[in-house]
Amino acid sequence: MAQQTPAVIPQALPRLRVGSLVADWHAHLALRVGAGELAPASAASYRRGLGRFLDWAEAEYADTPPGELTADTIRAWLATLRADYRPATANTWLAGLRAFCAWAVGARRLGANPCTGVGGVKRKGTRERHSRKALTDAETLRVLAQPDRSTPVGRRDYALLCIMAYTGIRSVEAHRADLHDLTTEGERLVLYVLGKGRTEKEPVVIAHERAQEAIAAWVATRGQHPGPLFTSYSNRSAGARLSLPAIRALVKRYYRLAGVVGEGKTTHSLRHAAITNAIRNGAQLRQVRAMARHASLDTTMVYLHEVDRLTDPAEAYIRYGK
Repeated sequence: MAQQTPAVIPQALPRLRVGSLVADWHAHLALRVGAGELAPASAASYRRGLGRFLDWAEAEYADTPPGELTADTIRAWLATLRADYRPATANTWLAGLRAFCAWAVGARRLGANPCTGVGGVKRKGTRERHSRKALTDAETLRVLAQPDRSTPVGRRDYALLCIMAYTGIRSVEAHRADLHDLTTEGERLVLYVLGKGRTEKEPVVIAHERAQEAIAAWVATRGQHPGPLFTSYSNRSAGARLSLPAIRALVKRYYRLAGVVGEGKTTHSLRHAAITNAIRNGAQLRQVRAMARHASLDTTMVYLHEVDRLTDPAEAYIRYGK
């Protein structure tokens, strides 16, 4: 018997959950994850983004005749998001809707892509400031001084903190890293990391001697067996991959021990510290963007503005009289 082609559904709201359309898309995402084309976290983010849109659509059109799924419909959704969420959050959810629509059109389940021509929510330019603050140089050094390097756990924690402070990798990238991702290239120690939303690993150069020594000491302690770079020592998961919550918890614990103060100081603050420090000490914008692996130069420019605002403020040029 010939396989029946799924029918094209009407592009009406709030009827996108009709039939197996969304379930089929979820199955498609699972296939991409299984084939290594898509990171599991990205697939989860896409599903969440579409879900947010469908929840809004069903509420928006609950008491009115269903509207057509058009670019203006999506713009109306984005307008509501702008009022309550940061641009990065809104754009993450929009990415899920875009991925769904592109798949549905390609699978001939939607007649046209309503996301065509819809731009993302723009940041407010390079004047925007980060809500999470960078650690100061003194705070960073105090944090690095806390782990007890005479113990295996201390050597692991010290290596983790050093690689975050001297390369700017994200905690999720440290969580995902495996031993085989660590290599030497061109006389440099390099760690290949899988960033957020990426399908391929990218190189991070471990250039600072302190970080190199910390990684070497940890690998010598850990051993050469394959598996995650940073492993757990807990009774329940000894030898398994150090979980993301565990990484966040240990970083915050060392913050407390180091007397780090101020709101907005999170695990991400080590990444901010690395990027900010590189800019302040003369790294060129293209170098910083490559290190941070920013998709947009505008993101890197936010860091540049924040550094300039403090190191070379206009207020310092004010002179009254002689």
